[in-house]
Amino acid sequence: MRRRVLVVAGATATAAIAAVAGGVAYSRPDAPSAVPVTATVPSAAVESACGLSGTPGDGTQGAAAATWAEVSGWPLPTSTTDGPGTRTPTGPWSCFTHTPSGAVLAGYVIAMRSTGLADDWRAVVREQTVPGPGQAVLLGSVPNTPDVVTPRGYDLAAYDDSRATIRYRLSTATGEFSCTTDVRWLDNDWRLVLGDDGSTSSGCARGVPDAFTPWGPT
Repeated sequence: MRRRVLVVAGATATAAIAAVAGGVAYSRPDAPSAVPVTATVPSAAVESACGLSGTPGDGTQGAAAATWAEVSGWPLPTSTTDGPGTRTPTGPWSCFTHTPSGAVLAGYVIAMRSTGLADDWRAVVREQTVPGPGQAVLLGSVPNTPDVVTPRGYDLAAYDDSRATIRYRLSTATGEFSCTTDVRWLDNDWRLVLGDDGSTSSGCARGVPDAFTPWGPT
């Protein structure tokens, strides 16, 4: 099965789905979302799988201040406070804090590394996505060489202590796009929620989103 990186709908309702970066993950139309960001969340610190501690109600300061590492020409965010606390050179970059910052970082890092950016991307899928039909589909797919995707911003659309929804502003050689990713807190770490078709994101659209926090390599 072919996988496509972050696809978007065309300019009209009848336009065909078009590839954003031509190669790896693809988008599902919609996915369940967490509660609004304004929801009350627990204040007790929760420790992640590798010992990084964070308070679920913390903001996104750690994500916003991320350092950007280049992996095979692709920029990936890292934070000394919010993760990933464990980085396997060929496989998973895991262990994010149980915070909005951790969710923002995890959603992007896991999506990129689970779709061919990591040499052992199947290990990323097995260990960092929520088990289910989508995981099986993605494990059975074949990655293609994609064009580079560069993040330019994010919007934490929804968050609670078990789930988060993040919209990312993305830049490619063909234009600006926004795509939505869902993550779930499972086994003391954030895991990517896949669509039943193996898709890593949903609701992709061409154009710059109305509201986002600037975020990406300078």
